[in-house]
Amino acid sequence: MEIKLTPYLLLNGNAKEAVTFYADTFGAEVESMELLKDWPHEFENGIPEGYEENVMHAHINIGTSQLMLADALPGQDFTAGSTITIMIDLQEVEDAKRLFEKFSVGGEIDTPLSATSYSPAYAQLTDQFGITWQIVTAFKDDEQA
Repeated sequence: MEIKLTPYLLLNGNAKEAVTFYADTFGAEVESMELLKDWPHEFENGIPEGYEENVMHAHINIGTSQLMLADALPGQDFTAGSTITIMIDLQEVEDAKRLFEKFSVGGEIDTPLSATSYSPAYAQLTDQFGITWQIVTAFKDDEQA
């Protein structure tokens, strides 16, 4: 199984500033930064007013490591300092299913494993030790997003 673990920071409306700060501090490259307004299809009733410029997903390359950030979504619980998740980046949906099943035992499912516009198998859950994990599987070259 090919696997990569990446820290994912959730912020409360100031992810843009954090991206700039971390990139500057580490002399790093900002690979991407997408705003909620770039993802209208993720919100059934439209993006809530005042959230359009919030960060949906940012990716910073720091040396050979990566750091990902986003702003909390409208209605999502936020407690500063406790909103760090570990993202498990996988190539195979079957691996995502297997890990999801194992992490689910004694844990709490925040987002069930399902296909999204950005992954054929995505989930978020908190394991039995209170650690929150995101499981994401990459689209293959012949699959559409």
